[in-house]
Amino acid sequence: MTHGLDLALKRTRESTSKVRTGCSTCKARRVKCDEAKPICQRCAVGGRKCEYNARAAPPPRNVITVYLPPAESQPVFFVNDRGLDFFHQNLAAKLDGQFDSKFWSKLVLQLSHSEPSIRHAISAISVIYQDVEKSSLRHPAGYVNANPEAQREWNTAARSLSARIQAHPNSNLVPLVCCLLFTCIDFLRGNVESSWLHVQSGFNILAALRRNSDAAPHLGSNPSSNDLKAIEDHILPVFSRLSVLCSLAGRITPPIYGPTAKEDSPQEDLMDSRRRLFEISDKCIRFIHEALPKAAMSQIDVDDLVEQIRLQTRLDAWCDQLDELLERMQAAGNPAKQDALNILLVHYKVIYIWIRVCTAAEETATDFYHTAFEELVHYAEQIAKPGVGMATPQPLSFDLQILGPLYYTALKCRYPAIRRRALQMLQFAPRREGLWNAHYAYVTAKRVIELEERHLNGQELPDETARVHGLPLPDDESQIDNLGEMPFDFPKFDDSIVPSPAYRGMLEAVFQTKPWGLLGEWQTITEYIKL
Repeated sequence: MTHGLDLALKRTRESTSKVRTGCSTCKARRVKCDEAKPICQRCAVGGRKCEYNARAAPPPRNVITVYLPPAESQPVFFVNDRGLDFFHQNLAAKLDGQFDSKFWSKLVLQLSHSEPSIRHAISAISVIYQDVEKSSLRHPAGYVNANPEAQREWNTAARSLSARIQAHPNSNLVPLVCCLLFTCIDFLRGNVESSWLHVQSGFNILAALRRNSDAAPHLGSNPSSNDLKAIEDHILPVFSRLSVLCSLAGRITPPIYGPTAKEDSPQEDLMDSRRRLFEISDKCIRFIHEALPKAAMSQIDVDDLVEQIRLQTRLDAWCDQLDELLERMQAAGNPAKQDALNILLVHYKVIYIWIRVCTAAEETATDFYHTAFEELVHYAEQIAKPGVGMATPQPLSFDLQILGPLYYTALKCRYPAIRRRALQMLQFAPRREGLWNAHYAYVTAKRVIELEERHLNGQELPDETARVHGLPLPDDESQIDNLGEMPFDFPKFDDSIVPSPAYRGMLEAVFQTKPWGLLGEWQTITEYIKL
């Protein structure tokens, strides 16, 4: 596959009428039509039938209150809201990533204008982000005293959310957004268990909402239908990607049941393509987690192989549909955004390899995917662009980007040149991707390479008996302070300090090998790696 290589200031204003002269297809889908004739651009890209009906009279205008980004010259009453301003100017677009999902930069900012819990949570995120970016990452000790304003804002957000839930017990949108904001705070601080509790709370709300929808199909006519649409359009995709992030870190979440497109229907755009890829990836990862222990004990059966082939077929079909989408976009004069496409290809390649080797007990199974690994690293290099004056990696990504795929490549691709390119690229990944810590991934992968390459076979690849099994990525709970670097009574996870994502100390890592062959006993190696 080579196509990737070529290719707030609050104001009251009068709302404008929606476009009523667009094609009937776009109106039915409730999307904006560019009114190009004979075929509009959305229908051309999506491969849909484009028809125009007679023009309808516009409805009467009404006055609405909207949230607008803060202007450079702000009125006095907005100057003090530094947290919201910093979030808008510096974080929202980064957290939305390459796909312009608008969850952080649109929905979150809009809600912050009317919801105190969201506004205060945003302020807490802004303060902690600055503590990490400007202080703890550069401090010799690897940590700094936390700005007390962050804890005050977070406490206020929690109290405001509690009061809102008591006043509106059937409202789900604001609690779900707050779950994601609180998760973001704990991701920044490296608090694995706390962030996991927030994630679980969000999935519990979604599960209850699903049960209520099944029990009352007429829910769409409810006054809260706007909230339900926002949850479907913005919240569910974020939790879907968060589910994959957590699964990669060994934290399996409940399945998400949302509206799904027909498997054979054309992909609408790169956002739709990403959503479908994560749906397939989620099913693949769940299967992989079940298949790996069975493969280690040689217990893979026919049903497992049938399911593996079914998932491979779905993944291959997704790739074919992506090719068709790219051709339509090119023909319509709207070529794909290259960084977004490269991220899709990185994710596709790692799942492509992983789903094919997960039923094999031999670690040498990955050696057959030399080309796929090379393409994965190439796409990642196009995203991070090492060596061209790139700024310091951002402290946090809320989405899956390149950290996980590169870590898998550094561990499982035993071709020296490729795995070292992947290892180098880990230094350009975001400091954290959800529960994953890039520096921990780098030092762990580096140590795995050292262990494996002490014993090479005739092809100058690590011998099967020397290979490390699994994905042994330690989390923040595995970090151990160096004696003498911290005060004796220092509380490791106290909110009064902000640790660096590249924290100085020792990392406890556990490696498993089979030095006596696949039928032999496991050997467990526990090491303490200097960070």
